[in-house]
Amino acid sequence: MLAVVGYWLLFTQFMVYDDEGYVLWSLRSYFAEGGLYTTVYSQYGPLLYALYDGLHRLFGLEFDNTSGRLLTLVYWLGTCALAAWFGWRQTRSAIVAGGTAVFIFAALLVMISEPIHPGGLLTLLAGLGAVGGAVAIERERPLAFGLLTGAIGAVMLLTKINVGAFFLIAAGSWLAIHCAQRRLARAGLWLTAIGSVLVPFALMQRLWPTPWVAIFALCFGCATLSLLLLGRDQQRPLYGTTPWLGFIGAALCFATVVLGVVWARGTSLAMLWFGVAVAPLQQPTAYSHAVVWPPITPVLAIALAALAAFVHQRDWPWRPHLLALLKLGAVALLLAATPTAINNSLTFFTLTYGLPCAWLMAVPLQRGASSPQLLARTWLAWVFVWQCLHAYPGAGSQVGWGAYLGIPLAAVGATEALQFIAVKTGQWGSWLRRLGASLWLAGGMLVLGVFGYVSHQRYTLGEPLGLHGAENLRLSDDITACYRILVKNIRHHGDLLFSHPGMLSLNIWTGMPTPTSANVTHWFSLLNDAQQQAIIQRLRNDPRAVVVAQSYLINYLVQKGYPPAGPLQKYLVQNFRAAFRINSFELWLPKDRTIAPLSIATLTPEGRLELVTTATGTIASIEIRGLFHPYNRVARFAPAPEADWLSTPLKDDGSMGGDTTRIEGAQTLAGLHLLSLPLEATQLPALDLLEVVILDPEGRKLDALLFNQ
Repeated sequence: MLAVVGYWLLFTQFMVYDDEGYVLWSLRSYFAEGGLYTTVYSQYGPLLYALYDGLHRLFGLEFDNTSGRLLTLVYWLGTCALAAWFGWRQTRSAIVAGGTAVFIFAALLVMISEPIHPGGLLTLLAGLGAVGGAVAIERERPLAFGLLTGAIGAVMLLTKINVGAFFLIAAGSWLAIHCAQRRLARAGLWLTAIGSVLVPFALMQRLWPTPWVAIFALCFGCATLSLLLLGRDQQRPLYGTTPWLGFIGAALCFATVVLGVVWARGTSLAMLWFGVAVAPLQQPTAYSHAVVWPPITPVLAIALAALAAFVHQRDWPWRPHLLALLKLGAVALLLAATPTAINNSLTFFTLTYGLPCAWLMAVPLQRGASSPQLLARTWLAWVFVWQCLHAYPGAGSQVGWGAYLGIPLAAVGATEALQFIAVKTGQWGSWLRRLGASLWLAGGMLVLGVFGYVSHQRYTLGEPLGLHGAENLRLSDDITACYRILVKNIRHHGDLLFSHPGMLSLNIWTGMPTPTSANVTHWFSLLNDAQQQAIIQRLRNDPRAVVVAQSYLINYLVQKGYPPAGPLQKYLVQNFRAAFRINSFELWLPKDRTIAPLSIATLTPEGRLELVTTATGTIASIEIRGLFHPYNRVARFAPAPEADWLSTPLKDDGSMGGDTTRIEGAQTLAGLHLLSLPLEATQLPALDLLEVVILDPEGRKLDALLFNQ
């Protein structure tokens, strides 16, 4: 069920900022020419390119919007399965495991926003490291723990350096805290505590002391210090020299292989260092997006940290009762967020409430309780807290990718609390267990039902986009019409395509090349002057270069304090103009060039409707319809002697290609024409909600046009 719903969701969403297209185009460029970081621009690590290049070469896999979504679905479902497996191992409850899978699925709804983005792969890797490490701890296999976490950490580091660093810090500090030598373990505990306070300040110094950043640092510090108090109680001499050697050796082996493969494809060691380590450090200055912290979050973080310090002093008799009630209360809040999960409520809940509650969900009810299973739970909580830092500096999809591990942690903690209260209530215990299971099950079914209904409606109502590499995407009708018209015009009028900001899926759909291999969404802040000058030179040398500009995104960046700037921005503004505008997209051309904009409708001041069309066939009627289901007809026109319809053949530059003729009945057209007929603008509602359809005598659609806005 999750696979079907996930497919529907993934194939009914396309984000206009198009990080997806940026990743896909950079992969395709790397497959073709190599030279990662030298010619092919990327913000991400080399693992992504080495892995997908291998899949491309071995299996001929073409990376486009379809294959990217299918790979993302694999990552999404795999992460759900790992979390469910952890829940099953900890509770032996199918309901807990199944509900955990559904809630993880909902928390990772952000997967549909950026298919094929490294975040999807990193989410699966973090789950594999957290759950796989937990299994190794449960089975008391220290070498397996070291090998697994070292390998996973290296792979994550070479995919996105900050996320990999967080995992390696979590794994390395865990090994240090549970070192077989007591003195070293004690030193490791203290060093980890100091580092947990200092790391967020070092990481967030560029945006410090912005309020949301300060709250982030506070919540992280409280969560890590609370878990370290728990780790001190559970401290066991688990790891000697061998696990450390396995950890370091596995990390070095995997890193050497990946770096060697990319080096062999034309990337120098200096550029590898720059691309992996130096360039990512500049990201907070390029763009950031704040976490919206509820006002209660910092209070909750401080209160639970204080409670942790208090209850770890001694075995208070009221401790298990209080902790059980708090655990159940936290999960009740999680369940309360399920009705709005389709709006990403669970995604942000896992960070804004899950981070402060990490210790609460991991701590056993009885002080001093220690077992491999409890230790595995603490390990998962430790990884979760460190992965939450993924949400800095851009708290968008990164929130879900980094914080989803809070859900299996909550499920296991609540199960323990429910079992404790059930035992204490005697004859009511069985009833309470059933109630808790029913609520968890009901929450999961509610999420699955809402997601299934919404995604099915989107998928069945949507029409396949039908563009290369995105044939089966089913988007809203206005977006589908807009992209089809953009692609038609780009193919007809362009030989070279650039976009502002970078929307590289358009290059895949049209087959049009980019000016250079330095392609990224926010090129105005991420590309240096030399890279921008190379693009300028290529645009200047190609008279059929076209630019697609997204005015909504540009205005959004200006409002957020990141206005596009630089030599390329200045060149575009000075040398290009908009030929037409639909749905906040504009097609820009050099100022000395004119075109006939295909499938574009215009209302003239003289009260006429003008249509530029390449419709081929017999035109019997023209309808103006609503863009959205049920596509209500607003107006219908048929040619007649008294209707005053005119037809003019056009050249590509918009000039007349023949004489204007009057259409007095059904007429066959072929090629590019301007159709003109009388229409008062006052007869129509908002033009951005309408499309114009040209029909043949059998009612078949010959062309669909949008109004120039």
